[in-house]
Amino acid sequence: MSTHQDDFIKKILIPYDFSETADLSLEHAVFMAKLMKAEITLLHIVETVSFTSAISHALSGFEKKIETATNEKLDQLAHDLHMKAGITLSIRTEVGRIYKKICQVAKEIDADIIVMGTHGSSGYQKFTVGTNTSRVVQEAPCPVISVQTHAKGIGFKKIVLPIDESNESRQKVPFAVAIARFYGAHIHVVGLINFSNADLIRKFKIKIEQVEEYIVQQDLSYDTRFLEGNDLSGMTMKAAEEADADLLVIMTEQEPSITGFLLGTYATKVVNNSRIPVLSVHPAEVDPDKITVTF
Repeated sequence: MSTHQDDFIKKILIPYDFSETADLSLEHAVFMAKLMKAEITLLHIVETVSFTSAISHALSGFEKKIETATNEKLDQLAHDLHMKAGITLSIRTEVGRIYKKICQVAKEIDADIIVMGTHGSSGYQKFTVGTNTSRVVQEAPCPVISVQTHAKGIGFKKIVLPIDESNESRQKVPFAVAIARFYGAHIHVVGLINFSNADLIRKFKIKIEQVEEYIVQQDLSYDTRFLEGNDLSGMTMKAAEEADADLLVIMTEQEPSITGFLLGTYATKVVNNSRIPVLSVHPAEVDPDKITVTF
């Protein structure tokens, strides 16, 4: 994913299950597509369960009927959105595991970003999307914006940018800045301090000053606050609530967990519990020393 204006976001993937959160995600994506002159791929997935008996054959015929009916609905939706918003949309229906298919299609179409809901159910199937969202955030080849039903506003005007002491934490700054430039947003820098060493705190505040300088160079407005404590995810979401923000930008730190997922505890809690959209970026997706943001 590039942070140059002419190719920052050009392909948006929307996993769409006809739920309330899917509709909200689509609204965000349509707004983004118009703003960035991007195209949208609507993806519906009929989730399967593995069988080794004749039941599998019977289900395949049923899934085919669902796929046909779904494509008709998606075709109509894409047509209506094109006529209304003037954007380019394509549709796909896949059969398989939800998170695996989302990541697979994202790779196939070279998506720049995925926008998806964190909870929802369709008329054809019911499933908890929270787990699927976490797996997509973990395994997707591009950044992911996750949306909950609480997030009613469309567009981003106040972005919370939490920074901790890790080297990877600042890698998300160019993404936050690029989004802020497109949306004309104000950035709330939040320094998260979960250590007490005075020398480390001094060095950390120098890092925050470097972030501030970078934001100023991009001619954006910002403010900074520091929060101290051990509950980094709780502090992050509290800062977003107090700022009345409409987007959180986080890194998906990679660490083992008891669930077997690689998505770190901090990122998991924020993605699943944030009341506003969350933009998740993998540390490996960007080298902050090699990024330039041009507008």
